Amino acid sequence: MKRFHIILCMLAGFWGCKQDQMKPVSNDKAQPNPVSNPVAVGMAGAAEISYSLPDDQNLSYVRAEFEINGVKKEAKSSYFKRSVRVEGFGDTAEHTVTLYTVSRAEVASTPVQVKVRPLRPAIWNVYESLAVTEAFGGLQVKFNNDDKGKIVIVTLLYDPAAKEWRNVNNFYYGLDSGKFTVRGLQPVKQQFGIYIKDRWDNKSDTLKFELTPIYEEELDKTKFASAMKKKYPIPQVAPLPKTPGVQIAEPTNLSSWPIENMWNGIVGNEGYHTTENKDVPIWVPIDLGVKAVISRYKIWQRQAGYIYNHGNPHEWELWGTNTPTDVNSWVKLDHQIMEKPSGLPLGQNSNEDIDAAAAGQEYELPIGSPAVRYIAWKHIDSWAAVDGIIGHLHISEISIWGQIKK
Repeated sequence: MKRFHIILCMLAGFWGCKQDQMKPVSNDKAQPNPVSNPVAVGMAGAAEISYSLPDDQNLSYVRAEFEINGVKKEAKSSYFKRSVRVEGFGDTAEHTVTLYTVSRAEVASTPVQVKVRPLRPAIWNVYESLAVTEAFGGLQVKFNNDDKGKIVIVTLLYDPAAKEWRNVNNFYYGLDSGKFTVRGLQPVKQQFGIYIKDRWDNKSDTLKFELTPIYEEELDKTKFASAMKKKYPIPQVAPLPKTPGVQIAEPTNLSSWPIENMWNGIVGNEGYHTTENKDVPIWVPIDLGVKAVISRYKIWQRQAGYIYNHGNPHEWELWGTNTPTDVNSWVKLDHQIMEKPSGLPLGQNSNEDIDAAAAGQEYELPIGSPAVRYIAWKHIDSWAAVDGIIGHLHISEISIWGQIKK
């Protein structure tokens, strides 16, 4: 009882504490001296301003004040640095930036003004590099972003009935080059528009064009079937590499992870899972139920704590044929190495990595691929056994698109 009373007293003391208030870290109200010798160097949509700092131990930071499109902005730089970056300009005109040194007591110096002239914003370099081509189910956009600006590429579709443009896709990017594909569009000639904007809402012109997306449809998964038990003579199945202590067997699955789970429409911590410690490559043949020119496919990794790890596919090939009993009829349709968006090492995943795995990784086959009914997934290695000679495979789900042929 005595111990309970002591705890109550401690809690009462805790709840009775006053909240800390943010206050200046110094009571010295002396005005600091301003910066001197400011020099501005233009950058893409920005400027870097270097300067000399006064010899003042009470100095806290430098504040830069400026305007973009009539809106007041500011940037701050620690007293440990000798420069401040101002950014967000949407033109190459001359702008005035006002610099202040600020003391630990939050007292500002007299202002020092400097003229800056930013270089062209990254949005315009990206805009001029746009290359658009028709794609299966939509269009593909390639671009360069040499300045590595954080940009958004906005794709528009003109609605002739409503006589207005509507947004169909936003693509966010910050690396030096890239490409993306807009899907789900009808295979008829349509008018599109693309413009670039940045996080300060600066916008490029709109590139307008017409094109006709290439027809495709998602293959009916209810027609898919396992072809493993038919023992088709897939190329390179035999002889398999010999590894001491490892049983060489067909890619049998764990009892609760049949291959049919790979196309049951459920993405998560289930799917197809081979038994472990198998020599690679592992071949997984599938009967699509129809003959089709495959345009693209999307795979979902085993989710939860397994993305980019364990038996999720890292490198693979896709093969196809219409006469599976003829070993010489199989042709390689695709070869891929899965990339992690963040580039982080095994076991470390960013939010971007998690989002990409949840959305599924999509891979497009080149135009001109042959129509096939039978495909074979050649598992080369998994994320947990990169370049390994043994391993296993698990995939949560696969979807396939293409043009069905008679």
